[in-house]
Amino acid sequence: MRLILALVRAVLMLGALGAAALAIAGLFGSMVPELDLINHFQILLLPATAVGLVFLAVMLRGPVRGAALVFGLAGFAASASMVLPEALAARRNLPPAPAEGTVRLMTHNLFGMNYDMERVVAAILAEDPDIIVFQEYFGEQATDLHPLLLAKYPFFVRCRGGKRANLGLYSRLSFSQLDEDACPNDAYGDQRTAHILAQFTLDGDKLFSVLTSHMDWPYPVARQREQLGQLTEVVAGIEGPLVVAGDFNSTPWSYTLRRFVAESGLERQTLNLFTFPMRFYYFGAWRDTLPFLPLDQVLTRGVSVHSVETGGQTASDHLPVVVEFSVE
Repeated sequence: MRLILALVRAVLMLGALGAAALAIAGLFGSMVPELDLINHFQILLLPATAVGLVFLAVMLRGPVRGAALVFGLAGFAASASMVLPEALAARRNLPPAPAEGTVRLMTHNLFGMNYDMERVVAAILAEDPDIIVFQEYFGEQATDLHPLLLAKYPFFVRCRGGKRANLGLYSRLSFSQLDEDACPNDAYGDQRTAHILAQFTLDGDKLFSVLTSHMDWPYPVARQREQLGQLTEVVAGIEGPLVVAGDFNSTPWSYTLRRFVAESGLERQTLNLFTFPMRFYYFGAWRDTLPFLPLDQVLTRGVSVHSVETGGQTASDHLPVVVEFSVE
């Protein structure tokens, strides 16, 4: 029994030190891009380092206790420095919406294996957005969803391309599509990413643009960084108020997303908003779970944002995000 307890104690100590080591390594993600991958999971490392620190304080004895406690505390502080500023910033007070002239926008990754489009429509109707942007909007989804939306959202555009290039935009407001070459129409094409850029007019003279896109996963590191760099160049060429919404496959604790926000000059509105994963595949079926990663982002320039929240759950592995804004 003593041997088993000693083994359990050793495993827990290694786990506590390992969590601290990962949290500290993430701090160097700005210099070593591969280490930035760790930062996407800082929300899990924060409680892990906290529990590990308590374990080290209670269970360790002898000359190594002091060094282990310092290392554990450094790991907890490293993770907290990534996670807590985002959580505190989310407590901001947004300006109240004016009596008229606001626009509601919903962004939603439909999930390529989601075939329950009536549930998607129910979530849309519950939020009543003026503009909807979709990611992972494949032909299987469009066949059922498109006719369900047309009556209320007669203005639309679709992108059909490679893995992340399947996008959609539906609106009850008329718009002009810009940068059409960035939106392919070949379901068997090899263009991996795309974007939809639409320009709207409010009250006859207020112009604003909406852009939606879908980034790849953060690994390989160079691929996502290149995609975000290209998107930065696109944003730089857009004049006037702008709303960028979509699945960035990147969390706000990563240096990669922080760099994009800084270089693009946009303001990220989705603070500490957890949208993924809503579903996991295990034991032979897709099962609901609790989201712990904020992958779906809304960023703005030149607009006043009055509310940002998640929408109702659909059969997707992402929650929709709904933002209400007015043009300054």
